[in-house]
Amino acid sequence: MTMQDSHLQKRLTIAALAILLLADVALVIITARMSDARLNPDASVAAESRQVALVRSDVKRATEIQKKIPTYLKRLDEFEGSLALAANGYSSISEELGDQAKKNRLVIDDQKFHQKEVPGRNLTALEIETSVTGDYAGIVRFLNSLQRSKNVFIVDSLQVATQGVSPGQALTGILRVSLKMRTYFRKV
Repeated sequence: MTMQDSHLQKRLTIAALAILLLADVALVIITARMSDARLNPDASVAAESRQVALVRSDVKRATEIQKKIPTYLKRLDEFEGSLALAANGYSSISEELGDQAKKNRLVIDDQKFHQKEVPGRNLTALEIETSVTGDYAGIVRFLNSLQRSKNVFIVDSLQVATQGVSPGQALTGILRVSLKMRTYFRKV
């Protein structure tokens, strides 16, 4: 054996020992982490107790909600009973929108109605697409009046555009608002 071979063999032996030493350190760390739960049962019990308390609070909340369901169903039935009948629904909605627009000095450009049945309920949903044109204050008053209406109006979307303005032209303060709304009627 030459001198170079013995130096190479020593280096390989040292490298192998270093790898084994690193593996031992890694095993010690893994074993220590795994035994922490076994050595500290109080921490495990405390963590499990917190989890049980969370589940109990969820069950309590669900029970309270379940107790309130009859009250909510009664209120829903009362609400549905207060809705207008579908037989005169279109005309009452058109009349109310027209009256509110006139009162707020707005012009209704067009109205489109789409009727849909509400599954499982004695209701008809009426989707309304309309556009109103006028000044900002009038449009705000119009929307507020719909909110306070005896009929239920749910505004699904609202798009605002300035009316008749070309690039470079001054704004006149006239807006056009396109609305998509829903309302509901009783069938009988």
